[in-house]
Amino acid sequence: MRHTRRSRWHPRGAGAGGILLVSLLLASCTVGATDRWGDSRPDAPPPFRAFSADSWWNMPLPADVPTHPNESAILEYMQTARQSQGGCLRLAGASNDWGQPVYWVGPEDPSYDVDVAISSPPPEVTSLRIPVGADSAPTSDAAMTVFDVDKGYVAALTGARFDPRLDTWTATGASVTYLDSDGLHSGTEQTLETRNAGSHRGNNGATMMARYDEVAAGAIDHVLKVASGPETSRHFVFPMIGSDGESRAAEAPAQGLRFRIRPDVDLDSVDLAPAARVIADALQSYGFYIGDSGGVTALKLENTRAQGRGELWTLPATALCSLPLSSQYWDVLPEGYFPGAED
Repeated sequence: MRHTRRSRWHPRGAGAGGILLVSLLLASCTVGATDRWGDSRPDAPPPFRAFSADSWWNMPLPADVPTHPNESAILEYMQTARQSQGGCLRLAGASNDWGQPVYWVGPEDPSYDVDVAISSPPPEVTSLRIPVGADSAPTSDAAMTVFDVDKGYVAALTGARFDPRLDTWTATGASVTYLDSDGLHSGTEQTLETRNAGSHRGNNGATMMARYDEVAAGAIDHVLKVASGPETSRHFVFPMIGSDGESRAAEAPAQGLRFRIRPDVDLDSVDLAPAARVIADALQSYGFYIGDSGGVTALKLENTRAQGRGELWTLPATALCSLPLSSQYWDVLPEGYFPGAED
């Protein structure tokens, strides 16, 4: 398989401390992959972050965020309802196939007119660059993300299949989001970027997973999408424009609802592997939002196996289960909360 990830995106360092952290993460997450992630120079650039710094996706949460009036009931539901499976946030793609493959493309990669089975697919999919040998996740959702930094957008595909006989790609869903925009779907009617469009109800390909390079660099600087195992509400809130949930229960979380590890939780006192600690830091600073329904409440990791890089993660799916979804560890934010909007 040909990989198109650019050498300009290296793990970031921060002097000797940054180098030590990267080394610890490599030991925790990889076997035989140090050549790829060996650049821990103090001046190495950070991993790429999509969208504007003041976007909903990229603004860290202040310590004094108000909480949802139904927070206790929502967290109790997330812990005990059917498909709660232990009441904690699991890692999809940790020793299983449910992670999200991520590809970085450029002028050397072929373009495909992807046949997407939705009405009015984003026009960009008619000439979407996809690397030779790329594959979607070998799961029922067959998901993948394609970053085209040169063209300025990230594409998310679901139901993505390649036919090697015809040299064609098909998909059941597609979304395109421009990297220098605020990342909001045009259906929110709160963005100036009308080209942000697609079938994923407001989700975008950049925040659907924890990328391997971000974790290896020691920081994820944006909110992350999570699928809820317990059934989500039919109701949805900003930044989503729809829900695939069916519940009418008041305690079922709306899609778009944002959670975060409480700022008073001392993560140094929690038993977390180094890579899991990086993810937990992001969940404390930026949180996660409910983006869809799933068989278990889970955050996707980048699927390095589907990319042909081998299994680079060694984290178990339960790596964050020392932080159960209870009010001891988690805040639930008000519906539609936007950091900074109250200033």
